[in-house]
Amino acid sequence: MSAQHLLEKPNDGGMDDNGITTHKWKVSLFGCCDTLVPNTLMVVFCPCISTAQVLARVGLTSYFTALIVTFLIYLFFFIAMGVPRSGALQAIAAILSILYLGYMVYVRHRLRSFFQIPGNAFEDCLTVVCCSCCSLAQMATHVESYTPGACTFDAKATLPGYVV
Repeated sequence: MSAQHLLEKPNDGGMDDNGITTHKWKVSLFGCCDTLVPNTLMVVFCPCISTAQVLARVGLTSYFTALIVTFLIYLFFFIAMGVPRSGALQAIAAILSILYLGYMVYVRHRLRSFFQIPGNAFEDCLTVVCCSCCSLAQMATHVESYTPGACTFDAKATLPGYVV
């Protein structure tokens, strides 16, 4: 399912109607260290939850769907990598990893489009492949998908103006 961005223009002050920063990322790529709890911890130890929270926040998919799909990809990857001499399973795990990274590049591109953040597909790809945790943390901070200082496993409400 795709999301439709209904907010046509940012309000004055570089923010959209939801109070989300436009025209630039809210924090730098390595700004994940600014909010250790929960942002850094979640993207490192529970990336499925952080991914689902970001996707649900901007209406790209439901929280539950994103959580289950991401969890299954990670689970299969770790099982396949733990089975010795299983070339077929490892090949499938590699393909799933590439598809997942490709999807995260797409998500990053959509967020840049939603919030009119400069950049290009090459930068998105490089960021996601080389520093996926930092990329996810930056996206989570930008869309305010978590509450600083609180480790919660549920999703915040989808931002008004974004529909599934």
